[in-house]
Amino acid sequence: MIAFRALVVLAAAAFVAAFAVATLFSPLTTLAELLVRDDAQSLYSLHDAIVAHASQWAWDNLALPLLQRPAWLPPVTVGVLCAGGATTLASRPGVPRSHRRRS
Repeated sequence: MIAFRALVVLAAAAFVAAFAVATLFSPLTTLAELLVRDDAQSLYSLHDAIVAHASQWAWDNLALPLLQRPAWLPPVTVGVLCAGGATTLASRPGVPRSHRRRS
């Protein structure tokens, strides 16, 4: 029950964040442009961190395609995944409880 509620809250927060990003910036603003607006060196720092801790392959095949997508897309993806998880948890049968009364 707690996991269900946590996933619902996370999904709602992600959808609100995606709406805010799409509203405050142009809907076609990429994630890379949004990071550069915040800090001009952020892409270099991100590249160095990913290459140092993972590999150049992770930067080329995972990070760059994500950075080229619209900035509202990652929060929507997280929201959809959390909403799907909450739906899955909600459809599971509950734990049977004892019908005996407590004294």
